Amino acid sequence: MKPTRRRFISISASVAATAMLYVNGVQAATQVPKLYKWQGVAMGAAAQISLYAASETQAKNLFQKCENEISRLENIFSLFKPHSDISKLNATGQIINPNFELVELLSRCKTYSQLTNGAFDVTIQPLWKLYENHFAKSNAEISVAELNNVLKLIGSNAIQLSADKISFTKPNMAISLNGVAQGYLTDKITAILQQAGFENMLVHMGETYALGSHADDRAWSAGITSPQNQTQIAQRVALKNQAIATSGGYGNKFSNHGHHHLLNPKTGLSANIYASVSVVADDSLTADMLSTAFYIMPMHDIDAIWSAFPQLQKAIFIDFNGNMTEKQVQI
Repeated sequence: MKPTRRRFISISASVAATAMLYVNGVQAATQVPKLYKWQGVAMGAAAQISLYAASETQAKNLFQKCENEISRLENIFSLFKPHSDISKLNATGQIINPNFELVELLSRCKTYSQLTNGAFDVTIQPLWKLYENHFAKSNAEISVAELNNVLKLIGSNAIQLSADKISFTKPNMAISLNGVAQGYLTDKITAILQQAGFENMLVHMGETYALGSHADDRAWSAGITSPQNQTQIAQRVALKNQAIATSGGYGNKFSNHGHHHLLNPKTGLSANIYASVSVVADDSLTADMLSTAFYIMPMHDIDAIWSAFPQLQKAIFIDFNGNMTEKQVQI
């Protein structure tokens, strides 16, 4: 798969050579652990894991376990795999006995759709396809009639969800988990490594989670790429037991006239309030969903729902002139 991504996060993964490794709760004091890295692709995004291990064999075994989990979850969430759960659901409007992970993730998605007053909505896929198909053939604007017809299919309240069945109440509906699956996967891979006893690591599966810190207690660092110049870093964010996700319309454009993939589920138009929005939260899934939602929402609407998310810690907004505004949880 070719890595394409709407989020451009530069990862700082250097760790002091004396970093501590705990395996199954026991400090490995007999030898200095060595830094091992895995790089690959997960859900169409460049992926990376950085951790210290006692041996190359230990690292390879863990990385193989993570690769297996990535493959398993892609077979549930990927729109590009014809036999994935999501592809079956979109093709037929229902799926019987879905995998638990799809039920779990869609449940969270429906909740966040309600909490954000519809700014976050996974039923955006028909609108995304309209834009993709239209601008592949024409530079003209999409007609209001076309938009309105597709907007009738948008709304997470039309997803019926239970442990043994997922279905749509409207024909021709479809969902996309591109705005959340990376965060969900990042959390799952982090959990695998935590269960193996690691307490200091950096996991990037399209979104980034930093667990623990460097050996000298410095926090990990993630760089937010400038929307104006994607070869430069706009700001570095210190992370410790935190996740970061960034959304920006510059990541996937349908045209050169302001049409991009971050579409407002209510208007059907590409959002243009901010150049990018980055969210820091306790978990990657929350950061992923809220970076998408906040990108579409004016600041006064964000202020109104901010307290509804206890996992939320900080949001960084960059405007089209490169100016930055930071909003933090008040302690």
